[in-house]
Amino acid sequence: MSLSENEIKAMHAEIQHVSSTKKLLARPALQAMLDLINPSFSISPVELLRQHLARIKAAEGLVKITASDTTIPQIVQVFGLNFDILSMDARWTLAEDSILKEPKILRRNLNDLRDAFYEEQSEATCRIAIDIILIQCRKYVRLKYNPAKAETAALTTPSTPLKGAFNVPTGTPKKPIKLYPESTISVEVPNRSVPNSKFLVSGRADWAMGYSSKDEDGALLVAVEAKQRSEFSTGESQLITYLAILRENRRRAGKTNIITQGFYSDGTRFGFVCIRDDGAIVQSPTWDTQAGGGLRMVFSFIVAMLETALKSTPTATPTKPGVLQDKEIHNFDDEVWSKVYTSMDESMVVGNDSDDDMNDVFDFS
Repeated sequence: MSLSENEIKAMHAEIQHVSSTKKLLARPALQAMLDLINPSFSISPVELLRQHLARIKAAEGLVKITASDTTIPQIVQVFGLNFDILSMDARWTLAEDSILKEPKILRRNLNDLRDAFYEEQSEATCRIAIDIILIQCRKYVRLKYNPAKAETAALTTPSTPLKGAFNVPTGTPKKPIKLYPESTISVEVPNRSVPNSKFLVSGRADWAMGYSSKDEDGALLVAVEAKQRSEFSTGESQLITYLAILRENRRRAGKTNIITQGFYSDGTRFGFVCIRDDGAIVQSPTWDTQAGGGLRMVFSFIVAMLETALKSTPTATPTKPGVLQDKEIHNFDDEVWSKVYTSMDESMVVGNDSDDDMNDVFDFS
């Protein structure tokens, strides 16, 4: 069986098209196949080549990007983000009256971990330190906005005053911010430079936070990446990838607030990152919990993230009309990301644990 001149020209044209648009070095290999195909095959050489080209196109139509192997410039380009590391607008800071003093129990628990002589270079040890901090931050927020305990406890904090009651109607749905360890997240993004091509961006965050179920579209708002000491710097690109995925998922789910936030850490050093609703990436300085004031800043940043995530829960019962509530969320850049809300104007409940010790959590001495 021989190929006609027109068939050969058509195949060569298709090979050249695939090679140029998909940036493949496929032409020599496919041309070699022409010479090797046995004319006695029941399927014509033309059909075999077409099937082979179809498989190449299908494989190249979906480009896979994993968080652990990507770079910040690539993620910025894929998601259309803006990252100007030298700009002052890219700095994420907290207002002075939003900086809390860390609880005494938190310092004690971290000291206990250090005195236990765990292998400091192990990522597992780093995760223990992060868990210790997350537990106390989540406990702080849960107790601060729990109306039953707020009414009975005399709380004093160096920043925002606690509201004594939140007028929560009986039967109000309670959806606290949940923590999901080892969360696999992904999203498909159109490849703007190659027609009919997509990027599949994926990764597994060490922790993710959100409301409802983590499988619900757009329910996650916060991601955390743990790294061992020697790989601390690589956590930045992974975290930005996670936040870009969460932001895109929230945008597609039609969420009013598509801001995402998180941090990467080796258990001692912490870097906080936020992707704002306009796609701008902002970062905090790197805070070291073993340096003076470092633990205080880490505690304050995480509490700030938990509070602003709580502000976005769809089941919080608002005391304001929907229009004003949406306006608040749209003003996150001005009111939250440079300064944590000084008061929570919405009625909400954050869990109820009879084992909570108010005096312990709010002991800052």
